[in-house]
Formats: sequence, structure tokens, C-alpha cells
Amino acid sequence: MSALSYQSPTSTSLFNGALGSNSRFSQISVSQKEMIKVFSQQSGGIMQGVCRLEKSFDSLFPLFRGLTSLGKPQSLTLTFSRESKSIFYTFSSDALPEVEYFFGRVLTLLQKEVKFKQVLKEVIENRNRFKSEQSLLRTALLAD
Repeated sequence: MSALSYQSPTSTSLFNGALGSNSRFSQISVSQKEMIKVFSQQSGGIMQGVCRLEKSFDSLFPLFRGLTSLGKPQSLTLTFSRESKSIFYTFSSDALPEVEYFFGRVLTLLQKEVKFKQVLKEVIENRNRFKSEQSLLRTALLAD
């Protein structure tokens, strides 16, 4: 994996490689838009880093924060920054597989949320379009 990689969340092994080297930067994308930037660095036996939501996805921060608070591995320490929509993390490098799995699950859920909102938006637009067409049809039929 190169120092800069574009990944699409498709499984719980999403973070494999993103956290597991001395210093790594990754961008996680959804629908060809950057969703999260991740930077990690190893210092001795400790991994530390930051996950930051991009501007177009910053409304997901409360959900991101809630999901990372649930089922979090004990070895993982999280600090949240509302201003920068970021989560700072540290954990023992021995816990890397467990933490990668955890973050992979969280990002998969965030991806599903984004897709759900996109589909819901389309459904609402289609319904509004149908109502408009129905109203025009009714007006045209009653006008004669």
C-alpha cells in the first residue's frame, strides 16, 4: 500500500494497512467523495492517530462519535474534537487487529448511513415529483 491511498469501505477489514505501519495517511471515500481522512503513527509500542470527517460529511460526526463509543476495545483511547469533527486515538500496537476490525465496522455503518440518506433523498424527490404531476393532471382535467 502506498503512503497515500484511496479506499472504498466495503468490509470490516477496511482499516487493514491504514493503521498498521509506522506512519500512514489514508482517505476513505463514499460515492467518489472523501468521507474520512485517517492519519496514524507508531511510536514505540503505541499507535496514535486521528480520523477526521470531511466537510460534506461533518453532519455524521454525532453518529461517528456514538458508534465509536459503543463496543470500543478496552485498549483504545478516544478523544473527540467537535470543532474539527475529529477523533484522536491511541492504542497498544498489540491490539492493532482488534482496533482495525472495530474501525472497519464503524466506517461500514457510516457508509451504509450515507447510502441510506442518498436513497431516501431520491425517494422523497420522486414522491414530490409524483405529487406535482398528479396536481397538474387534476388541474388539467378539472379545467375543461
